[in-house]
Amino acid sequence: MDPLPTLKIAVLIKRFLRTGGAEKYAMEVVRRLARDHEMHVFAQEWAFDGPEPITFHKIPRVCRKPAWVNQLLFSYCCGKAVGCEFDVVHSFEKVSTFDVMTVQSPCFKSSGIAAEQPWKRVLGWMRLAFSPRKLAWLWLEREQFSDDPARVVIAVSEYVKRDVQTQYSLPDERFRLAYTGVKVSPATVVVSRHERDELRARWDIGSNDLVVLFVGTEFKRKGLDALLQGFAKVPRARFKLLIAGGGGERIEYYKKLVEKLHLDSEVRFLGLINEIDQIYRIADVYVLPTLADPCPLAPLEAMAAGVATVMSSSTYNGTAELIRQGEAVILSNPQDPEEIAGALLTLMDDHVRQQVAVKGQQLVRQLTWNKTAGVTEAAYRDVIQSKALERQVAGAV
Repeated sequence: MDPLPTLKIAVLIKRFLRTGGAEKYAMEVVRRLARDHEMHVFAQEWAFDGPEPITFHKIPRVCRKPAWVNQLLFSYCCGKAVGCEFDVVHSFEKVSTFDVMTVQSPCFKSSGIAAEQPWKRVLGWMRLAFSPRKLAWLWLEREQFSDDPARVVIAVSEYVKRDVQTQYSLPDERFRLAYTGVKVSPATVVVSRHERDELRARWDIGSNDLVVLFVGTEFKRKGLDALLQGFAKVPRARFKLLIAGGGGERIEYYKKLVEKLHLDSEVRFLGLINEIDQIYRIADVYVLPTLADPCPLAPLEAMAAGVATVMSSSTYNGTAELIRQGEAVILSNPQDPEEIAGALLTLMDDHVRQQVAVKGQQLVRQLTWNKTAGVTEAAYRDVIQSKALERQVAGAV
């Protein structure tokens, strides 16, 4: 297949930053595409100091809140700013003007409006009728998934694709799958014992402690309740559980749960951590018993750092679609504390833990951002070909 000529691409995203899984995904993909194409990012906020030649265009933020008003204005302003001068318009946001759309989360329609129980559906539609916020999000989402065969939808996992198809019945040929990539850094993988002990000392952790790590900001959705209950069931003479992330307004609830389970001396709340790579370097086991996650990056980052990983199955977690049992410990029911406790007990064995860590690290070496960018570039090719065919048909008529 011949390489694409240099294209002029418009990328629509409110925040082009390194923080946040969705934002990081967009940045990693755009950086790689900028090596061969003319990339223009239309954003309300950005922070980028990479060597790639990316042109930024400011989209005004008229108001921060309510979020739905800002989203509608962002969609309108992007449509005006982009015009017709780009070969492909690629959006990472809910907007009405685009050729390629990367979807990284389940549909808004899935949250109550399309519930399985009839009474919940009725209640959802009644609430919708009196909510400008919900009406705005639903309108934007319908614009996203309108019946336009020239548009391409890039889903970050089968989990996301299934959800979109359930709600909007789009055919398979409209979709491409571009999973999250991961960067395996030698500085992260190769850590001396002395370096590891020094890092552990910062958080008052002994060199022989077995460190279990949880990373997340939405503690309830990420499964922290079941993790704490499971952790309480294992012998804790060597175990320490580190919880990295904000937790929001429910942080006090989880601190009280830790007290109730008598885990005060074994559990540490670290809060938001900027240097998350350093936390991976001191961990022995990473656990994410998430209840709903389209394609979380953190498990892959942990595996890349050589940390034995426990995660929910693909029913709950799009990342698990890439991983076989043995490359990580896969939880069939992440809400079961007994299953989580069993996984932790299995990984207490140094040999088993090392095997899982090595297999996991070997796997993620294959999951590169270059692959993700390659799928995205192929989607651009498909759009270009569709537009050329449309012009031929219009010319023939």
